[in-house]
Amino acid sequence: MSYDLNREIQIIARTGKKDYGINRAIKATKLGRAQLVILSNNCPEDKRIRIEYYSKLANIPIVIYTGTGYDLGALCGRGHVVSAMSVYDPGDSKIIRLLRKK
Repeated sequence: MSYDLNREIQIIARTGKKDYGINRAIKATKLGRAQLVILSNNCPEDKRIRIEYYSKLANIPIVIYTGTGYDLGALCGRGHVVSAMSVYDPGDSKIIRLLRKK
Protein backbone atom coordinates (compact mmCIF):
# COMPACT_ATOMS: atom_id res chain seq x y z
CA MET A 1 0.00 0.00 0.00
CA SER A 2 1.51 3.31 -1.03
CA TYR A 3 0.82 6.82 0.15
CA ASP A 4 1.45 10.34 -1.10
CA LEU A 5 4.03 11.76 1.27
CA ASN A 6 3.43 15.35 0.18
CA ARG A 7 -0.27 15.09 0.95
CA GLU A 8 0.33 13.43 4.32
CA ILE A 9 2.82 16.16 5.33
CA GLN A 10 0.29 18.84 4.38
CA ILE A 11 -2.37 17.13 6.50
CA ILE A 12 0.03 16.96 9.46
CA ALA A 13 0.90 20.65 9.01
CA ARG A 14 -2.79 21.58 9.01
CA THR A 15 -4.29 19.30 11.65
CA GLY A 16 -1.49 17.75 13.70
CA LYS A 17 0.76 18.76 16.55
CA LYS A 18 4.24 19.31 15.23
CA ASP A 19 7.43 21.26 15.72
CA TYR A 20 9.98 22.51 13.22
CA GLY A 21 13.75 22.59 13.52
CA ILE A 22 16.74 20.31 13.91
CA ASN A 23 17.45 21.10 17.55
CA ARG A 24 13.83 20.54 18.52
CA ALA A 25 13.84 17.25 16.63
CA ILE A 26 16.94 16.14 18.54
CA LYS A 27 15.30 17.06 21.83
CA ALA A 28 12.01 15.35 20.92
CA THR A 29 13.78 12.13 19.95
CA LYS A 30 16.03 12.21 23.02
CA LEU A 31 13.02 12.47 25.27
CA GLY A 32 10.97 10.02 23.19
CA ARG A 33 8.11 12.49 22.75
CA ALA A 34 7.82 12.48 18.97
CA GLN A 35 5.82 9.81 17.15
CA LEU A 36 7.52 10.53 13.82
CA VAL A 37 10.40 12.63 12.49
CA ILE A 38 10.50 13.94 8.93
CA LEU A 39 13.92 15.03 7.63
CA SER A 40 14.65 16.89 4.41
CA ASN A 41 17.08 15.47 1.90
CA ASN A 42 19.67 18.18 2.60
CA CYS A 43 19.56 17.99 6.40
CA PRO A 44 23.12 18.40 7.79
CA GLU A 45 24.77 14.99 8.08
CA ASP A 46 25.99 15.34 11.69
CA LYS A 47 22.54 16.38 12.90
CA ARG A 48 20.88 13.63 10.85
CA ILE A 49 23.12 11.01 12.46
CA ARG A 50 22.18 12.24 15.96
CA ILE A 51 18.46 12.26 15.15
CA GLU A 52 18.66 8.77 13.64
CA TYR A 53 20.56 7.47 16.68
CA TYR A 54 18.08 8.83 19.22
CA SER A 55 15.13 7.75 17.07
CA LYS A 56 16.45 4.22 16.94
CA LEU A 57 16.80 4.14 20.73
CA ALA A 58 13.26 5.46 21.24
CA ASN A 59 11.79 3.38 18.38
CA ILE A 60 10.58 6.50 16.51
CA PRO A 61 10.17 6.13 12.74
CA ILE A 62 12.02 8.52 10.43
CA VAL A 63 10.87 9.59 6.98
CA ILE A 64 13.38 11.16 4.61
CA TYR A 65 11.63 13.73 2.43
CA THR A 66 13.12 13.68 -1.07
CA GLY A 67 13.00 17.44 -1.53
CA THR A 68 15.16 20.13 0.01
CA GLY A 69 14.49 22.09 3.17
CA TYR A 70 12.97 24.86 1.06
CA ASP A 71 10.54 22.38 -0.47
CA LEU A 72 9.59 20.95 2.92
CA GLY A 73 9.10 24.46 4.32
CA ALA A 74 6.86 25.44 1.41
CA LEU A 75 4.89 22.22 1.77
CA CYS A 76 4.26 23.02 5.45
CA GLY A 77 3.20 26.56 4.62
CA ARG A 78 6.29 28.11 6.17
CA GLY A 79 8.30 30.89 4.58
CA HIS A 80 11.67 29.44 5.53
CA VAL A 81 13.79 26.31 5.36
CA VAL A 82 12.54 23.32 7.37
CA SER A 83 15.24 20.66 7.66
CA ALA A 84 13.46 18.62 10.33
CA MET A 85 9.89 18.23 11.49
CA SER A 86 8.90 16.46 14.70
CA VAL A 87 5.37 15.07 14.74
CA TYR A 88 3.77 14.65 18.17
CA ASP A 89 0.24 13.97 16.92
CA PRO A 90 -0.40 13.32 13.21
CA GLY A 91 -3.94 14.71 13.31
CA ASP A 92 -5.99 13.39 10.39
CA SER A 93 -2.95 11.94 8.63
CA LYS A 94 -2.62 8.17 8.33
CA ILE A 95 1.14 8.17 7.81
CA ILE A 96 2.09 6.49 11.09
CA ARG A 97 -0.37 3.65 10.55
CA LEU A 98 0.92 3.19 7.02
CA LEU A 99 4.53 3.14 8.21
CA ARG A 100 3.79 0.52 10.85
CA LYS A 101 2.19 -1.78 8.27
CA LYS A 102 5.39 -1.86 6.20
